[in-house]
Amino acid sequence: MTFDEGIVDVYFSLIKIAERYYYHDERAYDLAAEAVTRALEARDRYDCRRPLLTWCRAIMRNLWQNTEQKLSSTHTQRLGLWDEPGGEEADQRARVNEVLAIVGELQRKSVAVDTLMDFAKGYSLVEIATARGLPLGTVKRRIHDARKMLAKLVNVK
Repeated sequence: MTFDEGIVDVYFSLIKIAERYYYHDERAYDLAAEAVTRALEARDRYDCRRPLLTWCRAIMRNLWQNTEQKLSSTHTQRLGLWDEPGGEEADQRARVNEVLAIVGELQRKSVAVDTLMDFAKGYSLVEIATARGLPLGTVKRRIHDARKMLAKLVNVK
């Protein structure tokens, strides 16, 4: 299979991954297309002993981080150095970023999320209640409510 034939196959896989980054938005198609364009421009740096999809995922992940997270180019990995331990790492990162964005939105809407974040940091219920000056039952209820809100938004059953 030639590079050009392989890049066509990879493009459709990249669209599915990009849809996770952008939640089935039109920007997913733009991101996948930009990754393929960059791969075609850098084809002379591609090591044919490595999977093409892995290389293109690294390109796409770097594009996404630089545009959406406003990271400087020094935070990206060079194309030839990407060793993906599993095929799902980019997908998992996108999911974690999605959950963190949801938590950030919830923190602006509810004090229950702050209580849940304290609990997630390892503080005991008693420590949280003492630090916040709340009854223990209120702390338990806020954690329960925050978990429920988060599960609803993350689609966990």
